[in-house]
Amino acid sequence: MARVIYSFIEWIALICTVLCVSCDSTKTSSDSIAGESTSEASELASPKKSGSTSPAPTPTLDVLEIVAQQNHRVAGLRKFAARGSAELRWHDEKGDHFEQAQIDLAWRNGGEQISLRAEKLGERLAWAGANSTQWWLFEPKREPSRLWLGPRAMPMPDSLLPFAGPDALLELLAASPWPAKVAVTQQLDQTFTVEFARAPRGQWVRTRVEVQRNAGFPSHIWLVDAKGNVLAESELSEPVMANMNHLPMADRPMVASKITLKSMSNIGVWQIFWDEPGAREDRLKDRLFDVQVIRSVMLPAEVIDVSKDKPTP
Repeated sequence: MARVIYSFIEWIALICTVLCVSCDSTKTSSDSIAGESTSEASELASPKKSGSTSPAPTPTLDVLEIVAQQNHRVAGLRKFAARGSAELRWHDEKGDHFEQAQIDLAWRNGGEQISLRAEKLGERLAWAGANSTQWWLFEPKREPSRLWLGPRAMPMPDSLLPFAGPDALLELLAASPWPAKVAVTQQLDQTFTVEFARAPRGQWVRTRVEVQRNAGFPSHIWLVDAKGNVLAESELSEPVMANMNHLPMADRPMVASKITLKSMSNIGVWQIFWDEPGAREDRLKDRLFDVQVIRSVMLPAEVIDVSKDKPTP
């Protein structure tokens, strides 16, 4: 039983590292990842003609309108809180495995402050968070219990995730604004796909997003390296209107209530199901984002600052 519990703590901690890890940066030329112009986007958006039997061409999309629509939705997510369940399924030499936990995710100031808590049957399993300069991860079930600390740009030791911290999490949840320059790379009857450059964070330098035409909602997101390899992806489905009482009804953003997260560096698949996502003030209290307050509650037996200390096994 102890082995099962510790295995479960490890995968919860791995989920939490989405908030607070950043792999060693892979150097890439900034010129090679510069954003495409809107004229290039229009050219890429034009479907190829393949003869008289081909369907009628899909109208070229208005790139500026696409970006404006996404950024208007994200503007409504300056603060956000949701409670739900997370499931992990993976396969190894011992067979198929499944674990589940209850999670609370909250952020303020557009994601500058983040808190992620995980528990099972009322027992706290992990608590991760970040502010503008630092990330942290509490492991209360570890022996001895431990608090990890590190600069926001520095990775957690032994992380399996090839992408970086809170910005990657927001991107995978379709909660980050897009740059003005994006390229439409594919158009289908029901969807279209856009790509754009991001400032390098570890190996992640580009983002690819599939958008549903009828709703204008991102349904699939890929984080991509400089060679075009997919590092991680998310599938967003069952969109619902977030409960944002501080916003007019027309400005309340749609968010996915079911999220699937995959990393190409390991075989685990996470599914997250949100219950009543919104911005309830009781889920956005100051103490949830204050590492010193959390530390006084969690009372870790040891503290490891990865910028100063050499972690012990």
